[in-house]
Amino acid sequence: MLNAVTDKIRFTVADLLRSNSGNGLTPVKVLREILGTANDLVGRPFCTEQELVERRAAASKGTSSTPAKREAAPVVVYFDGKDHRTKKKIEELLKGREISFQVCDVTDDESTRSWAQTQAKQSEFPLVFVAGESLGGLHELTQADVNGTLVKRVFG
Repeated sequence: MLNAVTDKIRFTVADLLRSNSGNGLTPVKVLREILGTANDLVGRPFCTEQELVERRAAASKGTSSTPAKREAAPVVVYFDGKDHRTKKKIEELLKGREISFQVCDVTDDESTRSWAQTQAKQSEFPLVFVAGESLGGLHELTQADVNGTLVKRVFG
């Protein structure tokens, strides 16, 4: 019974938001646009009967209307073959967050080594890059992990 009343209210408000009556009055038009935008921002609780039927059918099948999780950005750890302890800590932190990464040994690759140092504005390795942008060394990686920006940068 309550669902039927709630659904009736949803459909009525949705019809009012789509209606053109009263658009000659600027306050009515502006209010309708604001409420329509707010309705869209909160996930369209006021919708047509057909839209509600489709949502409920999708929910009963176990699928959701939310988009799938984005693919992780590529993470590369540039390493010069010297500081194995720091490299191990970086690897453990990334594995702990279930972030896949690639280790690039730049011991014998002067051009890549120079590029990584220039981009990171640091001279000590290992250096972490997410989607081609420098994150920094172990300290910066740890800070990004603590404040939550690491997962945001990798997974979007």
